[in-house]
Amino acid sequence: MWEQAVFDLLLAEGKITEEIVANMRSWRHSGFSVDQSVRVEAEDGEGIERLIEYFLRCPFSQARMIEVTQEGKVLYKTGGNRMGRFPEAASEDLLAGPKRNFQVFDPLDFLAEVTQHIPDPGEHLIRYYGWYSNKNRGLRSKAQLESRPEPDMPARFWGPIARAQRKRWAALIKQVYEIDPLVCPKCGAEMKIISFIERHQSEVIEKILKHSGLWEEEAPRASPHEARVG
Repeated sequence: MWEQAVFDLLLAEGKITEEIVANMRSWRHSGFSVDQSVRVEAEDGEGIERLIEYFLRCPFSQARMIEVTQEGKVLYKTGGNRMGRFPEAASEDLLAGPKRNFQVFDPLDFLAEVTQHIPDPGEHLIRYYGWYSNKNRGLRSKAQLESRPEPDMPARFWGPIARAQRKRWAALIKQVYEIDPLVCPKCGAEMKIISFIERHQSEVIEKILKHSGLWEEEAPRASPHEARVG
């Protein structure tokens, strides 16, 4: 069903022809493969997070690089010790070569295989569709704002969603650094934000650092004449 849906879409867009579809259906390995042995329920947040981490995993495994020879060639092992055929570059026979569980790369070929997975600068690695798309999120936010019981109240101070958004930065820091910035490192209780100090508030920063014993006075600069004499 999935294969037919893809073919119907490509045919409708004029990207392929019926001859190409018939040719692909005759292939031994058509490229269509769906694994239904593992499923993620809609409310399984941890399962969805693990799935996204799998999508973003590094395609190169250092543990599978079993040897670098004196000539600089790299012996790379297959995942799960699976046996497979490895055709050489520009090989006319895609099934050429004996089955084995490793591949030998020349230095430059190995670097080319690894670096081809590096995304371009600024390229998006995660795209949101459906319920999570920017359009749907905007429509939901607009509908919530229109249904607010107190229209004079600022939107950023209203509702549980706004409160969750204000805590989103802490959740992101915890996900990246595995440290909750709102948990006290001494007693483990939840801390509350008292105020934000910006860079231009130098007097406040100096007062806090002096109170904490962390302020270091800068040594006065010598005059140009004294510097030349020294």
